[in-house]
Amino acid sequence: MTTTTIISPGELETAARALVSARRTNLGIEVTMPVVYPNGQMITVVITTEQGDYVVHDAGTGAMCLTASGARLSTQLERRLAELAQHYGCEFIDGRMMRRASEAQLALAIVMVANASRTVGDQSIYVRRQQDADFREAVTERVRELVGKRLRSGEDVRGFSGRLYRPAIILDKAERARVAFVLPLATRSVVQAHFAEFWDLQKIHPNVANESVYDEHGGFRQEDLTLLREVTALTPFRDLRERFIQRGFAQ
Repeated sequence: MTTTTIISPGELETAARALVSARRTNLGIEVTMPVVYPNGQMITVVITTEQGDYVVHDAGTGAMCLTASGARLSTQLERRLAELAQHYGCEFIDGRMMRRASEAQLALAIVMVANASRTVGDQSIYVRRQQDADFREAVTERVRELVGKRLRSGEDVRGFSGRLYRPAIILDKAERARVAFVLPLATRSVVQAHFAEFWDLQKIHPNVANESVYDEHGGFRQEDLTLLREVTALTPFRDLRERFIQRGFAQ
């Protein structure tokens, strides 16, 4: 039986303080805080001076975390981020989360900007979910236009691992056999999960084609597409009709 060492409040405080670091750079004083973006990166804020005040900002890293997930900073999204900034007494201007402070308010401003910046990064989770849902619906409707009643959705398909998946399924013209599994790719955030799903499916369904339809504006990198081509054919959404006609899937 193991015993738990009793840690004193002082030791806990020292450990927590060790997570905060500050250094002078050409941007100003950079302070790394024990606050984390969804990608696991700890948040760093920058302190500069302007017209007698301190200016604390995130150098745009919150917005970069957001756009790296495939989100686009639309006018509507920027308005939403500006509203979120107000909850922390901050402003979202030109892609940066910022707050002005006196010397006495500086420590609090650092904490508030770090958390406000994290909130910007957190939007990647919600935006990505909405993008995935919208793109999935668009792909499903386009496939339905092309194959009609031979499209099946919401059916469980078991992979080699035993895990169940729900890809869109295209049946042959007799509506008896599966000829293709189709998955939408809205953003690069789902590349690894998408690869794993098709790898698992092809192990037990080798005669069913794996087809991926990706958003050309989803921020995909060449290495993403190279990896996916190992398990699936890739088609930009704009070319879906031509691809399905060429493959004989269309009616």
